Amino acid sequence: MLLQLIVKDFALSEKNVLDFSEGMTCITGETGAGKSLSVDALSLILGSRADSAFVRNGCDKAEISAVFSIDSNELLKTYLKEHDLSSDDTSDLVIRRVVTKDGKSKAYINDVPCTLSVLKEVTDSLVAIHGQHASVKLIDEKNQLNLLDSFAGLSKEVSEVASSYDLYISKRNLLQNLADEQLNGANNYKTLRFELDELEKLDLHEGDYEKISSDFDALSHLSQAQDAIALAQGVLENDEHNIIDIISARISDLSRVSVYAKESIDPIVDDLTNAASLLDRAREKLDNFSLKANPQMVEELSEKLSKCHELARRFKVQPNEVHKILAKKQNDLEYFLSLKEKIAVLTNEVKSLRADYEQKASALSEKRAMAAKKMSESVTDSIHELAMSNGVFNASVTRDEESRPRRSGRDEVKFLFSANIGQEPLELSTVASGGELSRLALAIEVLTSTANSTQTLIFDEVDTGISGRTASSVGSLLRRLSSNVQVITVTHLPQVAAMAHHQFLVTKIEKDGTTSSFVQELDEKGRIEEIARMMGGNVITEDTRCSAKALLDSSGSDK
Repeated sequence: MLLQLIVKDFALSEKNVLDFSEGMTCITGETGAGKSLSVDALSLILGSRADSAFVRNGCDKAEISAVFSIDSNELLKTYLKEHDLSSDDTSDLVIRRVVTKDGKSKAYINDVPCTLSVLKEVTDSLVAIHGQHASVKLIDEKNQLNLLDSFAGLSKEVSEVASSYDLYISKRNLLQNLADEQLNGANNYKTLRFELDELEKLDLHEGDYEKISSDFDALSHLSQAQDAIALAQGVLENDEHNIIDIISARISDLSRVSVYAKESIDPIVDDLTNAASLLDRAREKLDNFSLKANPQMVEELSEKLSKCHELARRFKVQPNEVHKILAKKQNDLEYFLSLKEKIAVLTNEVKSLRADYEQKASALSEKRAMAAKKMSESVTDSIHELAMSNGVFNASVTRDEESRPRRSGRDEVKFLFSANIGQEPLELSTVASGGELSRLALAIEVLTSTANSTQTLIFDEVDTGISGRTASSVGSLLRRLSSNVQVITVTHLPQVAAMAHHQFLVTKIEKDGTTSSFVQELDEKGRIEEIARMMGGNVITEDTRCSAKALLDSSGSDK
């Protein structure tokens, strides 16, 4: 239950403190005084979007605080503890919202900062606001289904159908994805098989590319060394022109002429003789040196390296990572071959989930059909009280077996109405006037609100377009509702205001060029004055005061 609302620097309000009680409370005041500011402030408390326009002119920020009694709300108390939003077993909940002049806002629960999503979750079971546009929503067929479910208290069943639908759709989408993968796999099977054959023939493992490269380099260098040795041997061992024989012949020539210049030629002969000896020794070493380069092996390694580079380019990896592609392609093939069994298993699962959805949706349809009958009777009875004695309301439920499953179930709901005897009920949008829609909306909202667990209900000028005897019936309806929940209503009707247990008056004051909205709770004398104003306008006479007192006295003895 809402205990207190504190509004500071919010729109026209400089500072107002509203203390609420059980039962029915009405908020009244002249047009433009700011009667709905309290509702706007509460909307922020409930998590609505902030706006810089909320901040009073000349102020840096607006601040709204609300205190709720949650003594009997064990679920909420547990939630607050689990989310570290309450440190003890307090029976009160304090929510604060601050809006700055640049439109930014902060929210606090028991002085702990929180997100708007958490704020909405916490306040969801505390307050429900029913606006003056409820009659417009009443025409919306999607909203009509929600209203029927709310009236019947089918939130659990609706949630179960939605969960069943979500699971069915999730698995069905997965099945479709697998089927698409199987089709794509079948189209790519030949390519996959060809690539696997190439990779398997190459038979690469981790480190193989590096070894092949190393072996190829070594054999390539060995081949080059072998060529160099052959050239050296050819120079030293050529039958006709080897260098050793040539040097030996030159030694013989020099030796023959050394008698003519012995001292000069003998040292040269000695050097050439030593050189010939060293070359002969090198020739022997070359003959004993064995290098076995395998040209076929070099060719095979070259082909493997070329294949590695080709596959690396094709699969967009480094050559030393080509071996990983084999494992991936093998996994791709295994996955493709496993799809048939997976699809068979998932098909059976989808069929089972579809059957579960249909069973839950069917059970929900039965409950909706029963609830529709009861709702039709209850709303019809209520609108008879609201000066539509010949009115007939019918909540029509049609089960759609042909279309695809829907998250809300297989039912379509249409609200039908007839204002006159003998007239067949037709869709609201075609037969109901604005005033009739307002009364229907109020009757349905009161009935659906009774079925909900929300502790506080706020009606923001839902009685627009209603007057006279109908207004008294509206007041009675709201007062009866207040015996179960806290009711706060913003109204311009004296008949509705008189039915309230408590009344706040909103007035607009202009001072020093500034306009302020001021809220005060009225005592009995103040209520008589205000209701007299509502009845007679700006001119209040003793007659209107007497009429206002009589209206208050006749509203009930429990005030």
